Amino acid sequence: MTTLLVRVSGDEELDAETRKLRRALLELDVEDVRLPEVVAPDGAKGAGTDIGAMVVSLGGSAVLTALVTGVCQVLRTWVTRDKDRRVVIEVGDHKLELTGGNAEQQASAIEAFTKTLELEAD
Repeated sequence: MTTLLVRVSGDEELDAETRKLRRALLELDVEDVRLPEVVAPDGAKGAGTDIGAMVVSLGGSAVLTALVTGVCQVLRTWVTRDKDRRVVIEVGDHKLELTGGNAEQQASAIEAFTKTLELEAD
């Protein structure tokens, strides 16, 4: 199973925006999108969640590149809505960072990222 770790930042309404982004990602053909648990401080009741991160499970799909590209496009749309937003996508040792840059730069970065993942999968 391939998983993407997605970290988002730069929005005053990070909790609400992260949850909206999660719902948008779940509309893709992904297996699951969850907010990772974090270790709660001593004395706290229960575990917390990292509202600035999501784990996207893609499953063992044969169309992995298409799914990664789809996830990246959803994240790219989200990040361009506010100049202070930032998204970091991690797959194993590979990272892709999207910021408020122009659409052409982001498209090139996404293409290079997915090609790297394709080569590694072969």
